[in-house]
Amino acid sequence: MKTHFLYNVGAFILLTSESAPRIRYYIYSFMGCGHRWLRQHLLPIPNCPCSEGIFKTQPYYCGSGVTFNQETSDVIQAVFRHASFPNIEGKKSILLLGSVSYIFKNLQINNMSLEKSDADLSDKKGILISIQNVAVAFKGTMNYAYSNWLLNLNHSLDFQIESQTDLNLAVTLACDNGRIAVTISDCLLNFDKLVLKIQKHKEASWIQRLFTDFVSFTLRHIVKRQICTEIHKMANLLANFTLYQAALFIQDGEIATSIELTTDPVITSGYIESRHKGSVSYKNSSVPQKPSAIPVERVETRMFNLWVSEPVINSLLFAAYHDDRLTLKLTDGDLLKLFEDGGSKNQPNILQQMIPGVPMQNLMIKLGPLRPPVILFKRPGTVMQASIYVEVDVLSSSNDSHIALYLEMDSETIILASYAEKKIHLQPSSNLWAIKVVNSKPAITLNENKAKRYLEAFFSTGGLEKIISYIEFYITALLDKKGLRYFNITNTLMETDEGYVTIATDFGFPRHLLENFLQNLTPMARS
Repeated sequence: MKTHFLYNVGAFILLTSESAPRIRYYIYSFMGCGHRWLRQHLLPIPNCPCSEGIFKTQPYYCGSGVTFNQETSDVIQAVFRHASFPNIEGKKSILLLGSVSYIFKNLQINNMSLEKSDADLSDKKGILISIQNVAVAFKGTMNYAYSNWLLNLNHSLDFQIESQTDLNLAVTLACDNGRIAVTISDCLLNFDKLVLKIQKHKEASWIQRLFTDFVSFTLRHIVKRQICTEIHKMANLLANFTLYQAALFIQDGEIATSIELTTDPVITSGYIESRHKGSVSYKNSSVPQKPSAIPVERVETRMFNLWVSEPVINSLLFAAYHDDRLTLKLTDGDLLKLFEDGGSKNQPNILQQMIPGVPMQNLMIKLGPLRPPVILFKRPGTVMQASIYVEVDVLSSSNDSHIALYLEMDSETIILASYAEKKIHLQPSSNLWAIKVVNSKPAITLNENKAKRYLEAFFSTGGLEKIISYIEFYITALLDKKGLRYFNITNTLMETDEGYVTIATDFGFPRHLLENFLQNLTPMARS
């Protein structure tokens, strides 16, 4: 059964279902970016009558095969387990017994499980989350004493409290100095069961009856207060963790893109939307951008919908150019692959015809931009405009080299981009180019007309596609380095329009990120 994850950065909950919620995310220069979860995809998780062991050993399935979200269980359990519970003290006058005092201390969770999670969106209340049948077993130590005119006795017993409750939350989101601030506006725990059990003591039966009534109301109040407080803290920790991970994803070396919130997130009955900065920095200096507007008509087609504007991409290209990331150097086998034209191996390839008398293993090609390339998003595809240079170097055994051929040219290429099988795919649909400069050694005698014929032959035999394949490889490697391979990305769609590109996809949230978050929780996080 196919499952999708919903990662709600505003709450502390992860949901999964056959049809997952959608997110809208905008990246526009100085106009921010945003995301939307669509209400019709906030579907409930079916009831899953599993034992506690299921939650520990089976990540998504239980019972008859309906989906269950292990991530939801893990986060809810972390909330309960990280909550600290104060001692419960009291004193009561009982007929015949006299004065009875008690203290329940070292209260901690011994065992827990949950069955079902639902989520919905509301214009007035925000994100509504319902967790049904949370079974929690507490354990601790009870000291009690009773005294009257005849005797004075003190005892210490181990106890266990079995409880079952439903948890209902209303979550709102706000912007706090660029970060997501999560507020739990409603937090209701409805106890269906709360039973005190005392064992291994001959007086256990009457003590159990006596103290169950004493502590029931107090315990309900304390558990609710502590759990709701912990949920608020956990939600904000998880929201900050998510933004931190997102910031790491879009930062590489000294190139970074800001995702700070610019306004309060908007929650409606149909979606959640937030807008973030899209400014790019290089070596801690801002890269200039032209303002751009978010498209008025925005159609969601997948769980995650991302809009990126031209200025953001061009700012990234500007930074990449100055960081010397756009230069391609090819030698040996890579050079041979580039100039394979399907002809006879005994016949010289195009490069050998341009540089006669020099073995291929002694040649190196450098290909790079003369200035930062420019991206234009149009309906036919992504238009890349670039002024590039091509340099052919002859290498010698002494590791010295000299330039045998140097070309400068302007190019405009329309590319159709896609993402499938964890790889970026770039398909050129048209390519216009014009040679501007030709410099060569006298022995080569290559003029502009000859250079043009050689380049036409190179492009006609798939040369452009081969160059682009290196770009595909490097972009895919960068995305893998940033952890994209851990997401189960499916049904990806990349469409360009005037001034922006839409990237829409379904995805599975990588479990290792959540595990990293839960493992690094410390007692200080609860302070």
